[in-house]
Amino acid sequence: MSAPKTNIEKQKRRHWPAILGIAAAVAIVVAILLGLGVWDRVPLDEQAAPAAASGQ
Repeated sequence: MSAPKTNIEKQKRRHWPAILGIAAAVAIVVAILLGLGVWDRVPLDEQAAPAAASGQ
């Protein structure tokens, strides 16, 4: 069955806030993931070798 009254233009107007909200949520998640990736980065010269860290 199809919808009884399909008005594509009216549906476009009604759905843009939801689409913008989803896009904003995705953008926030991407920004958080990128931020965590940069925040946790430690330069290679400051990283301990596995044998030195374990005390062997």
